Amino acid sequence: MVIKALILDLDMTLVNTLPKFLAILRDCAARYGVMISDDTNHLLSIYYRDPSLSEVLHDLSRNYWFWHNCWLEYINRRSYGEVFPGVLDALRTLRNMGKRLMIATGRELECWRMDDELKHYGFKELIEGCVSLGDLGPGHDKFDLIKRALNMLNLEPRFVAYVTDHPRDILMVNGLGTINIGVATWAKDFPTRIVIRGVYELPRVIHELDG
Repeated sequence: MVIKALILDLDMTLVNTLPKFLAILRDCAARYGVMISDDTNHLLSIYYRDPSLSEVLHDLSRNYWFWHNCWLEYINRRSYGEVFPGVLDALRTLRNMGKRLMIATGRELECWRMDDELKHYGFKELIEGCVSLGDLGPGHDKFDLIKRALNMLNLEPRFVAYVTDHPRDILMVNGLGTINIGVATWAKDFPTRIVIRGVYELPRVIHELDG
């Protein structure tokens, strides 16, 4: 089996964005009268449980437009995260291996709004496209997102690897037929046999999958 393309999650897979985003999340939630006083590490531990952040945000956790406005504020502040070590080298190597790369992010924000951020990270020259939950609109989930990415790539799922840091994402897309790879940025237990410590390991893993 030869992997022809990789669909890559953005936040906490390619880039360490959540610590800065969670600071903005506190400000956004406060406007709705919801106070979040937990430290970042504790919030991250909640984020990787199900249902994500509902125990601190309650109904806001399911409010698409709340998340849209939070991500919009993040973009407008231009206080971006940091690319994880080895990510850019790994993406360049994958491109040199002839692999197509696409970002699929669960942000409730349109990809065109992230253009400057992706340029800031050095991703724009390495990927051929981006799709987000913000592009799909309210009422969609990661299954719909990855299905859209596959349609954009025009590839059968069995030729595509999906790479994400969140175990729930893999649970949601398991029926699509993609080769799913967990990135143990924070979570350690994934519903897939392929788990890596960071994206820097991807070229080796993809080489092995190609056989």
